[in-house]
Amino acid sequence: MQKRSSPNIEKMSAKPSPKKHYQAFILDADNTLFDFDAAERAALREALLANGYRRFPEDTFSRYHRINDELWKLFERGLIDQKQLRIERFERLITDLPRPRQEAQMPDPAAIGEQYIEALSEKGYLLAHARRVLRSLSSRVPLLLLSNGIASVQRRRIERSGIGVYFQDILISEEAGLAKPDPAIFALAIERLRCGEEGILCVGDSPSSDIRGGRNAGLDTCWVAPSGAEYPAEEPRPLYTISDLRELLDFLPPNRDQSPDQSS
Repeated sequence: MQKRSSPNIEKMSAKPSPKKHYQAFILDADNTLFDFDAAERAALREALLANGYRRFPEDTFSRYHRINDELWKLFERGLIDQKQLRIERFERLITDLPRPRQEAQMPDPAAIGEQYIEALSEKGYLLAHARRVLRSLSSRVPLLLLSNGIASVQRRRIERSGIGVYFQDILISEEAGLAKPDPAIFALAIERLRCGEEGILCVGDSPSSDIRGGRNAGLDTCWVAPSGAEYPAEEPRPLYTISDLRELLDFLPPNRDQSPDQSS
């Protein structure tokens, strides 16, 4: 996910790149197709309540988001593994939270982490138009889902949301032993799509993993950003920027079964 608070940011150019048609798509999962922010907040609340935290400061969710974002950046750089990430984020979070009960021992961060993972796995919330767009894309070209997420969480959310049927393949970093932005995981995705990189569009919300990784693998890239969002100046720029998933349909090749009169 993109850091919104980076001081090194610039407005994306209002002049769009000319769009071309693609033969396949590599799609990120969280905050590209899934509404991860909503799922994260709901799962965190459930995990804290389950461990006796009946009240917590208003900034608890934003603090967790910042901690989690920072640790995922370290993971992308290969400086920590997912096991460390899953525990350390809660070690940091509960340090400043009041104890659930005055004489109770501090809850185990690892236990909170497991409860959070379990809760998150049940929340396959999709972003607006995601299902419709996936249905339309997959009826015309092959799709591959490429995620750095925790495998057990992603597999369960894919199952609950029902979007797995739209993908030719699903590649998750924990299962592959590789992670975005490593070009090797993109090379594996390209191989599984059986399509040259020049015919594939890589789509995602993260400048550091999706856009940088895709570009380094020789792919055209598309940044999924809310309207008016700012792009980190230190990251390589995407070829395209969209704020609505329905814009991906413009990248589909012409439908040869459709007559000119039906193309509107």
